Amino acid sequence: MAEVVIVGKPNVGKSTLFNRLIGKRKSIVDDVPGVTRDIIRDVVKTDEGEFFLVDTGGVFENPVNVIERMVKEKVREVLERADLLLFLVDGRTPPTNEDHHIADFLRKFKDKVLLVATKVENEKIYSEVLPEIYSLGFGDPIPVSAEHKRNIDVLLDEIVERLAERGADLQIEKAVDEPENPEIKISIVGRPNAGKSSLFNAIIGQERAIVTPIPGTTRDALDEMVEIGAKKYLFIDTAGLRRKSRIEPKTVEKYGSYRSVEAIERSDVVVLVIDALEGITRQDQRLAGLAERRGKATVVVFNKWDLVEHREQRFKEYQLEFEDKLYFVGYSPLVFTSATAKWGLDDLLQAIEIAYTSYTTKIPTSRLNRALERYLLVSPPPSKKGKKIRIYFGMQVDIKPPTFLFFSNRPDEIPKSYVKSLQSMIRREIYPFEGSPVFVRFKKSRK
Repeated sequence: MAEVVIVGKPNVGKSTLFNRLIGKRKSIVDDVPGVTRDIIRDVVKTDEGEFFLVDTGGVFENPVNVIERMVKEKVREVLERADLLLFLVDGRTPPTNEDHHIADFLRKFKDKVLLVATKVENEKIYSEVLPEIYSLGFGDPIPVSAEHKRNIDVLLDEIVERLAERGADLQIEKAVDEPENPEIKISIVGRPNAGKSSLFNAIIGQERAIVTPIPGTTRDALDEMVEIGAKKYLFIDTAGLRRKSRIEPKTVEKYGSYRSVEAIERSDVVVLVIDALEGITRQDQRLAGLAERRGKATVVVFNKWDLVEHREQRFKEYQLEFEDKLYFVGYSPLVFTSATAKWGLDDLLQAIEIAYTSYTTKIPTSRLNRALERYLLVSPPPSKKGKKIRIYFGMQVDIKPPTFLFFSNRPDEIPKSYVKSLQSMIRREIYPFEGSPVFVRFKKSRK
């Protein structure tokens, strides 16, 4: 599929335009320069066809730190393979030295550059700076206002026309002709600097997320489809979450935290990455609890295992810590990895597959009720105020997560302890549901 890349100086409106064209908020938008530091990609659909749109980190004239140097190098790689480049400049002010620097940077790609003037809400101001925008040497700019939806259709028409002229692939793939093979959606979450981005890159086999030893480097959620054998995995790399009290309100990190929660919401399997050198913290417990309450399958990973001293003798110690501090997701597979040394990746993929299988397993009603009948003989519900609570039968009513509905004469009076005992019975007597939460509901029976 054709690929169109948005490039321009920081805070010129790249992410706002990206979100407008794909029709949803995916890139973080803020007035702070340099907010987008990772490569974000999504599909734009038009009547003429589809293309990938890529939002890049800002191209910095003089990178001042390791993150900015890595951003610039990644942008260069993306530009090389792109079919079309959207060079964004601010339509309200004359081009700056940084605009000219980027223009020089793009000259070798001139035949595939489309100049776009952004933030054009005032025609008079735009007409005054237009002659200087021409001095960049890329012909007529297309004036747009992504925030006010101005000229977005014109820009899309021009993009499609340019791609067609270059012979790019705009063919619409018809879903009806494709076999149904849904991907497993996996979010990778954890505290800052636990190794999430390194693990993400090790799995997908390429350096797409920016990886540095600086906590909080990843602030956007990145999606990457990986096909292994006949299975598809959609990995989501997320910003690290810290305790709310340690995140300033209305900051980019705050937005990144919201994005991590959103990633958990839309995933099937949550991979909780824990720094093996630091062990399980309260923040890790909070993340595991969030995934469990949202009804997501979970896999727990102790990363940086290669850096743990005497690790061969300490497996049991870490297993006991997991059982003690993450007992509420004790059904989760436990994996030990080293993202940098690429240890444990096969074990992790196998654990994800186990968790997803559990997450989507449906138990026959007859099997459930045979097990329920046996269980009620030895462990009936406790009486409430001298009145017996009866459970008559049950059925599984949903997957993702597995949800069971039981019919009772007094559903509102069943204690939480008995709910947990029913969950344990299901795992022990019917199916272990390793990696997946099991939800139990009750309904009034007409008996």
